[in-house]
Amino acid sequence: MLMTTTTSIACAEATAAATATATAATAAPREILMVTTTVATEAEAKRLAHSVLHARLAACVQVEPITAYFHWEGALEECRELRVACKTAASAMPALMALLRKQHPYTLPQLVVQPVQASAEYGCWVDEQLAPAPQRQEPAMAMA
Repeated sequence: MLMTTTTSIACAEATAAATATATAATAAPREILMVTTTVATEAEAKRLAHSVLHARLAACVQVEPITAYFHWEGALEECRELRVACKTAASAMPALMALLRKQHPYTLPQLVVQPVQASAEYGCWVDEQLAPAPQRQEPAMAMA
């Protein structure tokens, strides 16, 4: 995901505005997306989290235990699961959904997208984390 100049300018403006504001509560919030799914094991949650973060499709992935109640194949089910919540931007959502569909261990994974309001500073941080990692350049060798 390449950050556009518009996004960079918006982040700079939002950060400057937030810094100039007396309290963070008065800074205009920014919309980010929370994409959630569930898995059965810690290993599956960790694998998905690492894949998503390595691909820079989410800024943060949170994993928490839950109990799910649902109908499946004609029976009422109750099971312990782990909710995997990915904080991302709209620009990364299609690729994030594709990765989750491809790597998910369930036949029918829960994939839920919710727009949420975040502080301006946090929204900028999310955008920055989705930008490609800077390329490391090897130092030039001095000629003797």
